[in-house]
Amino acid sequence: MITLSERIPEEIRNILYGNYFGYVCTSDKNDQPHLTPVFFIYDENSQKLFFITNDRSKKVKNLSENPNISITIDIRDPVNPFNNEGVMAQGTAAITDKAPIYFLSEETLQLYYDIYHEFKSKYQKVIENKPLGENDVIIQINVEKMVYWKGPHFKSLKFKKDE
Repeated sequence: MITLSERIPEEIRNILYGNYFGYVCTSDKNDQPHLTPVFFIYDENSQKLFFITNDRSKKVKNLSENPNISITIDIRDPVNPFNNEGVMAQGTAAITDKAPIYFLSEETLQLYYDIYHEFKSKYQKVIENKPLGENDVIIQINVEKMVYWKGPHFKSLKFKKDE
């Protein structure tokens, strides 16, 4: 088990910081899967992943019914599939509070600003000066397990909270 105070291996960090989108999988209350690409950011200090989506999306509806979530970020070699590598993170999702900005807690407000600025920095060509939309929510993935692969070789990490 890896704790919050430990660093994850460099090959995993390289994928999480060096890529722009991943595939999020959610399931509804009947366990029907839904897979969709998202822009994401990774915060190594909290070992959490974040993405922004519309509060009316299928992802949000599913996460409201079933908080289990998975995201896969991969690098594909079109010539040699044995060079493919990637990371799959599994855990539970938390949806930020949805309320007029003056009703949000200070902690939630700070999370909005911090995550949004991180997104702006990473995705400046996409976001430019676009503020969070009135229907946007930030999804926080609380990672419980990560699996890294390169070709046919796999490495699995489980996470626990520091005591």
